Amino acid sequence: MSVAEWVDNAIGAIFPNAALRRLAAREAYSALKKGSVEEQRAFEVIEGARYRTDWTNSTQDADSANINNLQALRNMVRDLSHRSGIVAGPLKRLTNNVIGHGIRPQARVKEDGEFDSPTEAGRITAKRAEKFNYQIEKAWGRWYKIADSSLQQNFYELQALAYRCMVADGEVLAVLRSSSREGRFIPLCIEIIEIDRLATPIGKVGDPLFRNGIEFDSEGVPVRYYVLKRHPGATGVITTASFSDYETIEAFGSNSLKKVLHLYDILRPGQSRGYTPFAAGLADIHDLSRYREAEIVKARIGACLAAFIKKPQAYTTYATKPSNTDGQKITQFEPGMVKYLNPGEEVDTFSPNTPNPAVGEFTKQLLSWAANAVDIPYEVFANDWKGLNYSNARTVLLQAYLAFRVYQNYMVNHFCGPIWENFVSDCVTSGIVKADGFGLRKDDYFRASWITPGWNWIDPEKESLAATNDINNLIDTLANIHSGRGEDWEDQIDQRARELRKIKDLEEKYDITMTPQSQEQKAQAQAADKGGQEEDGE
Repeated sequence: MSVAEWVDNAIGAIFPNAALRRLAAREAYSALKKGSVEEQRAFEVIEGARYRTDWTNSTQDADSANINNLQALRNMVRDLSHRSGIVAGPLKRLTNNVIGHGIRPQARVKEDGEFDSPTEAGRITAKRAEKFNYQIEKAWGRWYKIADSSLQQNFYELQALAYRCMVADGEVLAVLRSSSREGRFIPLCIEIIEIDRLATPIGKVGDPLFRNGIEFDSEGVPVRYYVLKRHPGATGVITTASFSDYETIEAFGSNSLKKVLHLYDILRPGQSRGYTPFAAGLADIHDLSRYREAEIVKARIGACLAAFIKKPQAYTTYATKPSNTDGQKITQFEPGMVKYLNPGEEVDTFSPNTPNPAVGEFTKQLLSWAANAVDIPYEVFANDWKGLNYSNARTVLLQAYLAFRVYQNYMVNHFCGPIWENFVSDCVTSGIVKADGFGLRKDDYFRASWITPGWNWIDPEKESLAATNDINNLIDTLANIHSGRGEDWEDQIDQRARELRKIKDLEEKYDITMTPQSQEQKAQAQAADKGGQEEDGE
């Protein structure tokens, strides 16, 4: 025993309080000394506290971190989209707002400018540009109806299907096929493939150039996709497929254009597969589902007459209660029934506290967390607009429109654009349209703008006035304003010109005024009428 310990024991026997103070001081000194030597943590959150033991703290690349969970995530979202409005509703609203009736193309080939230097044979004049734009849009009007390889959906319906699968499943494949089927004036058609079919054949597992059903070249560019010929969940499909059960699809065609469009959100460098944005909110959706079920059960119990029979401890009933096959006692309650109890029995009623006043707020909070995962406001996610005024609603919708436009831009760049390029290329190759110098000027002939679905104004009067001011002050353009409403500004102007021409003809024919007049125009008309009356008086 050391001298210090002997002293501590002696003091503890006579002065226990003093001994405790000495012990506490010694422990504090020891902790301070230890902390000055050990490595200090820069962030408290990385401390190994017991309530953070379920946090992942391992270093993995993008694919290793997610690949084992992708199928389970897809299955969960698919299940919820079939039986829960919490997921089905937001999925439909996202698809309706991002795709709507379809993202429509407009050919925008321009005449060569002063600094363009093509050969004379390949020069695009104003007349050639106008003719090409007209012919290619006319051809598109025929093709979009038969764009589906199975002839079940048109191009805009395929857009909606591809986008919905990308959001719900996290990724989807669109394969551009060539078909010689009778009735197709160009071979191009589209097949949408569920991502479950994309997998690495057993013989290629472990090859560093193969990742999750995709073969890459030495520069990391996808060159081939390996797709099961049948869905692994189809009836009669054996899960251990051989190489012959796969279709090898080249990523690029002979024209160097993309033939496989793999739609997914890349969140980390090197990520080859995607996962649903609902993933981060699934725990909140699950909690809400269970909480709602518990509240409903409690409310159902509260709506019934629930009672407990108290008996003396050593009490034996005079008659045996009937029971079911599981041995459970059967007790029936009917309106207006009087139940006589045996001597010594008491009734103790059960009355749950329903409805719970906190249900609404707690439900809203859980839905808000789930909405954050998908990056849309709670009001849009839950379709709940109670208590919002014009300013609140406009703020919410502007935030939602931002997310919708990001998705629309992605679909234009990764789905619509590549398909349009293949469509134009096939039309030129097949002789449907003429494009001089196409082989050297493909990008010039691929020029197009895409009209996305717009949204109605919250307050048409205020927003119409604001749009007029922006145009007059050169802040905005007719093209932007009509595009925001899902309209083609040239079509709108042409239609308006035809209407004004018709109105003017009718006014001249029947000597009437149909169009609203400004105060200045009315004053001029009145002055003209007055002058005519004076001349008649003379």
